[in-house]
Amino acid sequence: MARLWLLDFDGTLVDSEKAIKKCYLEVTMELLPERCNFVKNMIIGPTLDESSRMILTYENLSLLDEFKYKFKAIYDEKVILETPQYNRVDYTLNQLYKNGDHICIITNKRSRPTHKLINHYGWNNIFLWVACMDEFPKAKNKSEILTLKKIKKNIYKDIYLIGDTLSDGEAAKIQKIKFLKANYGYGRNQNWKGIPIYRSINKFEDILFL
Repeated sequence: MARLWLLDFDGTLVDSEKAIKKCYLEVTMELLPERCNFVKNMIIGPTLDESSRMILTYENLSLLDEFKYKFKAIYDEKVILETPQYNRVDYTLNQLYKNGDHICIITNKRSRPTHKLINHYGWNNIFLWVACMDEFPKAKNKSEILTLKKIKKNIYKDIYLIGDTLSDGEAAKIQKIKFLKANYGYGRNQNWKGIPIYRSINKFEDILFL
C-alpha cells in the first residue's frame, strides 16, 4: 500500500522567510514604519490576511486592503522566485513519487504564489493535489481543509503530515494523523506542549528513512 504525505509549503519545502519578510518590510515601511521591528521578528506561516492584521494592529485596520494589495504586487510579481527550496527537497519528492506514494500540499500560502513556485521548480506532476487556504473560503484552518478533502484513510499504509508551525501540528492532532515536525522551519520557538509529535526531522530528506 502507498503512503500519503501531506506537506506544508513555506518552512517545510521552501525557505520563503527572507523573500516574504522583504515584502512585508517594504510595505510596512511605506504605510506604518513604526511596526518594522515587529515584522523583523514575526513568524512566517499564517495567512497574508492574518499576518497583515498582526502587523497593522486593530488601530490601523483601515489600511488592511491597501497593505495586502501592495504586498501582492511586490511578492507575487517581483520577489516570488527569490525563494529557494531546502536542501535535497527536489530529490526527496522525486524519490517518494517513484515509490508510488501520494504527495499533497496543504498550505496557508495563497494559490497564485504557490503554483508559481511549483511551476518554477518543475513539481507540477509530483502532487496529487495542492490545497491553498484561499481556495477554501469556508475553512478556518488546515484541519478543516483536510475534512473537506475527504481523504480515504483506509487506502493508505501510513499518513503523515509534515510541517514546521503549530497550525500544522494542530491539524494533524485533530485529524489523528502522524505529525512530523520540521525542526529547520520557522516554528522552533513556538510552544509545542500538547502537540503529539510522531518524529522530528532536521532536514526534509530524513523522511526517506522512516
